Amino acid sequence: MPRAYSVLLAEPNPLLREKLAGVLTRSAAFWCVIQVENAESLARAAVQMQPDFIMADLTVFKDKDLHGFLRKNCSDSRIIGLVDTKLAPYVKAGADLCLDAIFERGHMIEEILDLIAFVRNPHESQQ
Repeated sequence: MPRAYSVLLAEPNPLLREKLAGVLTRSAAFWCVIQVENAESLARAAVQMQPDFIMADLTVFKDKDLHGFLRKNCSDSRIIGLVDTKLAPYVKAGADLCLDAIFERGHMIEEILDLIAFVRNPHESQQ
């Protein structure tokens, strides 16, 4: 079995953060290495942990310098924005930040896992 992908989860709401971490850890494919609540903690943890995926509420990316910092210091990490809905303003914000993907929190676990697998290696997912 391939190794589990590491995930750094940044969500300001502690209840949502715990729930999302629980959803991710239901699969042997993912390992939630750390949970943080804000941009400062995210930057520090990302550099230290070098996770495969950085999943953060879109509001955490309000500081545009954070995205550049993450790209420079965690170049192998895929950066994913979390939103409640994929309405045009959120999709545009994600595109403006050059995120690797935007996920809706309300997706079923299977959809989240499929999306993460595709973002991580699109060629493997299409086979």
